[in-house]
Amino acid sequence: MFRLCLFISCLICLSGCQWAGTIFSATHKVASVVMDDRSLSDDYTDTKLNLLIRNALSQRKLSYAVDIELTVFEGAVLLNGALPDEHYIEEVVKTVWQTNGVEKVYNYIRLDEPLSIDKVNEDALVSAKIRYELSITRGISSANYKITMENKTVYLMGIIQDETELNKVIAVIKNTVNVKDIIILNRFQNN
Repeated sequence: MFRLCLFISCLICLSGCQWAGTIFSATHKVASVVMDDRSLSDDYTDTKLNLLIRNALSQRKLSYAVDIELTVFEGAVLLNGALPDEHYIEEVVKTVWQTNGVEKVYNYIRLDEPLSIDKVNEDALVSAKIRYELSITRGISSANYKITMENKTVYLMGIIQDETELNKVIAVIKNTVNVKDIIILNRFQNN
């Protein structure tokens, strides 16, 4: 099962398709729900909110849904990617905030042209490598993390067991080639 999930993950990452990533995330969570500290209904809520936001963005302008990476965790929404106009960025953030269920928005959208497919694929491969390394590293509950990578920056959302686990996660990410920066948007398990 793990090999199948890893294979599907690589295929999805290579496609650069954000929609497929959402579906993969849901599939991955079903497969790893036993190890997750959150309930299946929490994951369902995140996936549903993700799809609602994507739908709202695509109704505004189709490229918003494609050019922006969207990650949802417990009502917090991480936005990253690039758009060529400040007005577009403002419209995306406004649309996300207007979606019922959104509690927090982390806006990391760059004012720039979207990355080329080669750069997107490079980020996807590095992200898949990080996910794999986290899954095989002792003392890390990898199912509790959502990893997004854009323009060589790793965005980490999830539940941290303790400071020791966080240090291990950071070490795995820092030891991965082509990582320029790490943005940590996590909460500790007891918070």
